[in-house]
Amino acid sequence: MNDGGKLLNSWRELADVQRPATPWVDGVKIPWNDPDLSRRFLAVHLDQNTHMASRSFKIIKRHVDWLLDIAAANFGDHEALRVLDLTCGPGFYCHELARRGHDAFGIDFSPAAIHHAVATAEATKLSCGFLEADVCTLNDDLFDEIGKFDLVTLWFGEFHAFPPDAAHNVLSAMSRALRPGGICVLEYQPEDLFLKESVQEWQAVEGSVFHDGPQLWLQEYHWDEDTRSEINDHWILDTVTGGIRRFTQCHRAWSDQEMVELLAVAGLVAPAFHPPITGCDERLEFPVIVSSKAP
Repeated sequence: MNDGGKLLNSWRELADVQRPATPWVDGVKIPWNDPDLSRRFLAVHLDQNTHMASRSFKIIKRHVDWLLDIAAANFGDHEALRVLDLTCGPGFYCHELARRGHDAFGIDFSPAAIHHAVATAEATKLSCGFLEADVCTLNDDLFDEIGKFDLVTLWFGEFHAFPPDAAHNVLSAMSRALRPGGICVLEYQPEDLFLKESVQEWQAVEGSVFHDGPQLWLQEYHWDEDTRSEINDHWILDTVTGGIRRFTQCHRAWSDQEMVELLAVAGLVAPAFHPPITGCDERLEFPVIVSSKAP
C-alpha cells in the first residue's frame, strides 16, 4: 500500500513543475550510467523485435556492409581496419566488424552494456575491446594508449543528445581518434524529423526501463524554438510507494550547414551526405555524413 502523504506530494510536484520545461536547464540526459537503469535498458538493446535502443542484428549487418563499402571507396584494397564506435551500447557493431576480421573498439558509459559487450567478445574470441567512459570527456592520453583508427562511427542520431559545448567535444574526440585521412561516419537526425509540438501522454505499466514494478508513466514532449531543441520528460509514479521520479532528455537540432561547420571546426573535412542506409523506418534510421580527417 502506498504512503498517502508521499503520493500527495508526488501529485503536487507533478502539478507545480514549470511547463514548458527549459531545454538544457531543467534536464539534459537520462543517466543511463546508473546501474539499475543500465541493467533495464540492456534488455531493450537485446530485444530483436525493436529498434528503439539498438538495431536488430539484421539491420546492423547491412550497416556494416555499407560501412565497409565506404572504407573500400576511400582506402582501396585494405587488410584489417581499426574502427572506433562511440556510444557503442552492447557492442553489436564492434562484434560484427570483428567477425569480419577487423579490429574494433567501443566506448559507452552504460556499465551493463559494456559488461555484455566484453562478455560476448570474450566468449566468442572476437578481436575487439571496450571501455566504460563518457564520450564527452575523452582525452588524448586515451588515444595515445589505444592508438589511432581508420574509421570512427557514431550511430543512431546520438550526437543530438549532447549539449552544444559537449557536441563540439565529441566531434573533436572523433577527429583526434582518427589517423590522417581516416573516416568519420556520423548518423544524424535532420531537423524536419524532430517533433515540433507539445504532447502529453500516460500509461499504466507493470515495469519500464525507468523502474521495476507497477507504475504510472507520464511522458511530456516540448519543442523550444529559441534553442531549436526538444525536451522529453518521463515522470514515473511508483503505484506501490507513491513516490515519483523525473527523467529528462534533450535533443538539439542542427541544420545541414551547421553540421558541416561543426565538422570543419573539429578538423573533419569533405563531408558527403548519404541517405538512410536501409530505409527501414524514418523515425529510427537517419541520414549519414561521411567526412575525413584533414592531413
